[in-house]
Amino acid sequence: MSRDLYDERPYTEHAYAETHPARIAAVARMARWDAPPVSGARILELGCGRGGNLLPMAAGLPQATLVGVDGSTRQIDAARCIARETGLSNVTFVHARFEEMEIAEGSFDYVICHGVLSWIPERARGGLLSRIAGALRTGGVACVSFNVLPGWYERLAARDWLRFSASTPGLSSQPAPVSLRWLGEQMSPEHADARRRLQAVAGRLDETSPEYALHEYLAPEHHPLQVGAFLGEASTAGLCYLGDAIPTTTALELLFPEARERALSLDPVAAQQLLDFVRCTAFRRTLLVRADAVRAAKWHASPELDVDAIRRLRVASRLRPQEPGGPDGRLESFANGEQVVQVSDAAARRALHELASAAPRSLAFDVLASRVLPADAPEAAHRALALELYDVWVATGALDLYDHDLEVHATAPERPVACPVARWHAQHGGVVTSRLHHEVLVPDAIVRWVLARLDGTRTPGDLAREARSLDANAAVTDAELADLVAASVDRLVACGLVV
Repeated sequence: MSRDLYDERPYTEHAYAETHPARIAAVARMARWDAPPVSGARILELGCGRGGNLLPMAAGLPQATLVGVDGSTRQIDAARCIARETGLSNVTFVHARFEEMEIAEGSFDYVICHGVLSWIPERARGGLLSRIAGALRTGGVACVSFNVLPGWYERLAARDWLRFSASTPGLSSQPAPVSLRWLGEQMSPEHADARRRLQAVAGRLDETSPEYALHEYLAPEHHPLQVGAFLGEASTAGLCYLGDAIPTTTALELLFPEARERALSLDPVAAQQLLDFVRCTAFRRTLLVRADAVRAAKWHASPELDVDAIRRLRVASRLRPQEPGGPDGRLESFANGEQVVQVSDAAARRALHELASAAPRSLAFDVLASRVLPADAPEAAHRALALELYDVWVATGALDLYDHDLEVHATAPERPVACPVARWHAQHGGVVTSRLHHEVLVPDAIVRWVLARLDGTRTPGDLAREARSLDANAAVTDAELADLVAASVDRLVACGLVV
């Protein structure tokens, strides 16, 4: 895609929870890699856009130094504006093309490159990966995402059609989802599988912005590739595969027994390639480290993660207890939205209750264990609890592991304070991101209004009195308005937005 078009129609702005260094470091430790400390880290993001991912990180890591690089003048100007208006002095935004940027050798602990690699010319991939390798300090970790085959095979026909129709007079006026559905309707019944694949892409595009369709399906450069090919290019650039930022998508434990047994007999790269074929993977968020650091540390990839590493991490949960689901309450259900998990182990159930009570905060594993295990519990009980939580983490993705405490409140203080970047987006529009780096939907006008004003100078009572002057609240009683504001603050606390 041309740089001019990227300026004219910027890509969708998002925060990606898995790219936060506190989570990358946790996954690295699970892979037996000693990642750099997060609190004062130097963090580089290539393809930062207008800072949707980097700005919330900067707000939550005031001792860290963050640098964002992007080739779009418009987006870099917007990122600088938000940083200035939110008072963030620890983040710098640089307008540069990747091949032109100057990066001191070994100057960053963490490098993030999300949504870039698949959208540059194939000949430029090696240069970008070499830049990433050069930017990393010894021990540093990079997170590089890309579209993957074989999963993208099912979407390439939709992309080819959309590019054809967009360039053909008489076909280019329809929105992408409408165009795909029209094509599917013209297909004969024996092409039901092709029609289903087109409908799946159309459904996905219904849920996203037109800019997503433009950049994901209409960009001139778009090159999904097999993980084995990518890791071969990464190796040539001096990088070594550590794992995936979301291990629940690449854990061999989730394969059927026969496929898992075969995967365990292969080298780590071949095992991941087999997994992608079995699971029809379409997207990866790969963690990479410098190959010379691997050799110096005498590190060797293992097909399975180190369960015991959980005991050195922090745990947060989005699962909430439901009604007991078995006789005598021995089986209990926990839910995360529509996802329901049944847990039988008594210590694990107590741990999930503790995590739900602490939410949205995380708890260090040793603190959690001290609350749910007897004081004289043997070492085996601690290992068993770690294994139970690991199983829930891998199977559901509803637990989050951190190597650093991203501090949030579990109850509202007298004068609540929200992240300045979240306040800015509540006022000016855009994606609201919590301190835990989760995107938060804030559709209610009163909640966004409250969020924009949580600067530590107002009590909920002050906010209720201020809200009285708004025309929209003319028919609401003082007591109802106070309840609305209090409920809004409680909701923002629960979402990890009050810091």
